[in-house]
Formats: sequence, C-alpha cells, structure tokens
Amino acid sequence: MVSLFLTLALVSCASVSVEDGTERTTQNKPEIIYIADFSTAHVDFKVDRKGPELDEFKKNLQLMLKTAMAADLTDRLVPAAAVGKGKQSGLKNAWLVRGEFTTVEQGSRLLRSALGFGAGQTKVETRVEVYDLAQNPGTPFLTFSTTGGSGSEPGALLAFTTDPLELAIGGVSGVAHGLSEDTSRTAREITAEFSDYMYKRGWISQDQWIKPKHQRGNDMW
Repeated sequence: MVSLFLTLALVSCASVSVEDGTERTTQNKPEIIYIADFSTAHVDFKVDRKGPELDEFKKNLQLMLKTAMAADLTDRLVPAAAVGKGKQSGLKNAWLVRGEFTTVEQGSRLLRSALGFGAGQTKVETRVEVYDLAQNPGTPFLTFSTTGGSGSEPGALLAFTTDPLELAIGGVSGVAHGLSEDTSRTAREITAEFSDYMYKRGWISQDQWIKPKHQRGNDMW
C-alpha cells in the first residue's frame, strides 16, 4: 500500500502544458485581446452530470475559462475582455481568441480529497485559435493545444499532520483542486504562450516574458 502511494506521488503532477500547433507572423502587438466562448460541441465529457445539469455545467465551464483568461492576460500582458457570440467588427489592432474543449474529466472527488497524489485526478484539454482582427480575421495566425490536470497535492489521509483541523482543511482543499483549478492553469498557460509569441518579436521585455511549458510526446521542456 505504501509503495502504491509513493508511485502515485512520483508519476502524477498538477500541471498544464502546451502542445505546438501552427504559427505565422502578424504585424503588431495587440492593444486588446477578446476572448470568445470555447466550444463544447465535441467534448469527451466524463462528469457526473446529465441533461440540464450538464448543459449548465458546460456554460459555467465556458464562462470560467474566458473570465480567467481575460483577467490573467490583463494582469500580465495587455488588456483583455470576454465577449459573447456577437461578431466583432471595425476593431483595429485587436486579437480574438477562439477554441474548443476537447477533453473534460471530473475524476473522483473522494479520491482527490482522501489520497491526493494523482488519485482521482481531473483533466482538461483545449484547442486554441488566435485571430488578428485588423489583418486577416478569417484565418488564425496562431494555433496550439493545452493539456493537463490535477495531481500532486496530498489528500487528507496522506497529509503529514495529526491536527484534526488541518486534516479537515486538507480534505476540503482536495475537493476544490478539480476542474476549476485546471481551468485557471489552462488560462495561465495560454497567457504564457501569448507572452512567448510577443517576446520572440520584441514586443515585450524579458521581465514580462513567461516561459510556457511545452510538451512534445510525453516530455515537457
């Protein structure tokens, strides 16, 4: 049993990485970035919801990602705003981000809260497309994918403490480390990929550069 726990601790991680797609040159650093809802039409959903509850879950997931992206981009790179389904027109020097969720796995809340270290882990994968609305709004100049999920934090049963309050907090924390945190990590990694694109073109300083976690095959670098 102990060896199983150690194995879980070694092989699991709480991280999101980027898988390369396509990249073309666009002229200018954007003055603003707009984020549209990511599609859920072709998602492999593995969650404990069906019917109307699943529909509501999808809407909340879309809102959570674009809100997190807008906040993170604004805080770290350029102003950004979440937008609805309406077509953006007449905008100069603006980017539009669209995409889709491809995999959403809820995992086991009980295992995450009790064991941690990857047991019952969640997973969120997306495809991202970025458009320059001033130059070629019909064709993305940047595409990539993100993949990752929860994992390495210990749960309540494995926490190195005997304090009942700390054990209780650890259990609640384990439950919370699910899809919402995966979505936040995804937003941060998308920001990092934008930062890398801008840094390579001299639009931002090295202090603003955020190195993305790139994945090739099963390795991150």
